Amino acid sequence: MPESDSRAAYLAARRLARKYLSEHGDGENKGLLPVLEDKLRDVAIMGEINIGGHEIPLDRVVGTRTAARSNSFAGNFMPLLAEDTEFALKWQKVYASQLVEGIREPVKVYEYINKYYVLEGNKRVSILKYVGAASIFGDVIRLLPERDEKNDEISIYYEFLDYDKKLFFDNLWFSRRGNFTRLVRQTEEFKKEHPEIKEDVESLINSVHRRFHEAYKIARIEGVNLTSGDALVEYNKIFGYCYFAGQRELVRNIRKARSQFLVAEGKKRRDTVEVSARDTETKPRQIRARASRLKVAFAFEGNPENNLFTGFHAIAIDRIERKYKGSLLVSRLYDAEKHPGGAYAALSELAADRPAILFTTNPNLSDASLRVALENPDMIVLNCDTPKEGKSLNTYFSKMYDLTFLCGILAGAMSRSGIAGYMSTSGFGKTRTTYEVNAFALGARLINPRASVLDYTLKGINEWEEHERARRAFASEGADVVFCRHSPDNPIERKAFPEVYAQLYTISGKGYLLESLAAATFDWEPFYDKVISDALMGRTALLESRHIGGNPIHFGWGLSTGIMDIYPVNAAVGERTARLLNIFRSLVWKDKLSIFEGPVWDDKGELRIESGETPPLIEIQRICWFESAVRELNEI
Repeated sequence: MPESDSRAAYLAARRLARKYLSEHGDGENKGLLPVLEDKLRDVAIMGEINIGGHEIPLDRVVGTRTAARSNSFAGNFMPLLAEDTEFALKWQKVYASQLVEGIREPVKVYEYINKYYVLEGNKRVSILKYVGAASIFGDVIRLLPERDEKNDEISIYYEFLDYDKKLFFDNLWFSRRGNFTRLVRQTEEFKKEHPEIKEDVESLINSVHRRFHEAYKIARIEGVNLTSGDALVEYNKIFGYCYFAGQRELVRNIRKARSQFLVAEGKKRRDTVEVSARDTETKPRQIRARASRLKVAFAFEGNPENNLFTGFHAIAIDRIERKYKGSLLVSRLYDAEKHPGGAYAALSELAADRPAILFTTNPNLSDASLRVALENPDMIVLNCDTPKEGKSLNTYFSKMYDLTFLCGILAGAMSRSGIAGYMSTSGFGKTRTTYEVNAFALGARLINPRASVLDYTLKGINEWEEHERARRAFASEGADVVFCRHSPDNPIERKAFPEVYAQLYTISGKGYLLESLAAATFDWEPFYDKVISDALMGRTALLESRHIGGNPIHFGWGLSTGIMDIYPVNAAVGERTARLLNIFRSLVWKDKLSIFEGPVWDDKGELRIESGETPPLIEIQRICWFESAVRELNEI
């Protein structure tokens, strides 16, 4: 290699250095190479760990260990010194050797919070960065900073260290706490499903992320600034663990997931629409002629015979189908979770028929709904669920706390002991919410400030024996009024009260039901009528145009929309108590009473809602603590 070529390379590299210096001279390092010593000046280092030799991504090599070489390089590692210096001659010599033999001697680097600072080998790093190499082999010493829960970067770093202090992940980093732990969990679950794959967790993550990282760069998603690690976690949630996916499939799916990535990054928020009576007023409507009938599809978990909530949706859909007979074509799929290909395959079959709207009526179908929605951006997909953080999916749910609050009012008025029982369900998803029982307790305390509520979480709403155990537990603690869920396993109850999902009863000292005080009913017909009738008229008034490309929307349907109500048994509660209940019912109906207005304390004595404040719907439906009057009888 002629000496002139090495000299030309040095001059070209120096021009890059001077350009960088002119553009970044006002920065923290004045355009020069960052020095680790400076970064550690006020940092407590707990120790050093030699993690051995590794192939290090060059874009993670960002500085030098000491200030001795800082002035020789610009911040992009390009050389700054004049061409006639000893430094320049050595740089050119290493460059010439690199072109002939390659860089064979490993550099020595310190790693600090997933970035690398060179102790020995600055010129080798400079030259490989100049020629566009992707990585360099180096001996790595890890510096352990002191834990700091207030520092996101250090907290994320310790997720790695707590897993294995000598762990090395190739080019893997996250911007959100918990994502490394989620990726490890996703990998472990994948390995359980595929025992034939013998790679350990670390190797599997490295190989999967390496392919995903390349595909993520190729996809070049506009406006998305997630790290490839963050994006991989989101991808796995939507499309499944990407071990078997080829590069084309990865790039295609990454592009489809743009909306979800923006939500995960916080660039798209969830809009909340609290639907009231004025939004659902029925007016004479002229359904305009259509070339073909409107197609809508419904996916259910379970079926009306074994799932109480599926039954409520099915009854409402039956009525809507009869009401718009001739204008509406309805497809239904029960037991979606039992499809041989899983829920996603079930929903994909419904989506293949191109319905205008796909309703997925259970929160457990949320993940599959998200994937179908991303793959079909021109289709309206609505999932019946409380708002889930970080999902680009339109959802709808009842403001059930309107109803349980009124049930609590009646319980507070009718209980002689001041102790009421409340049957909860385990809910859906991994995090149980408690806003319903809390609203019940707030209602009871409004009437009787000394009232207390016992919460018993049913392991299975369909198990009638579990209901009996709950009632006996309530009675043993002194409760004389209980909020009892209905069960599809009780055929007499289901046949006699098809829309009743719970009743308020008095019970004996042994837990036997004595007298019904009120029935709580549920009816999804107003919701489906509103959405479908608007679509038949050629518009989607509730969604407008925001369902495509805009923020995900959550619709909360309250008492005044007619989807739920309470019916007191006047003969049991008395005319005056029934009148009291109706006064509060009217206040809730007209939005003149804020059920969760503070102050509200939890069962540990912590003030959760400040005096005079009312949290928005989305925060209420994420409450996972117990109000101060509530005591949990069983922990599921």
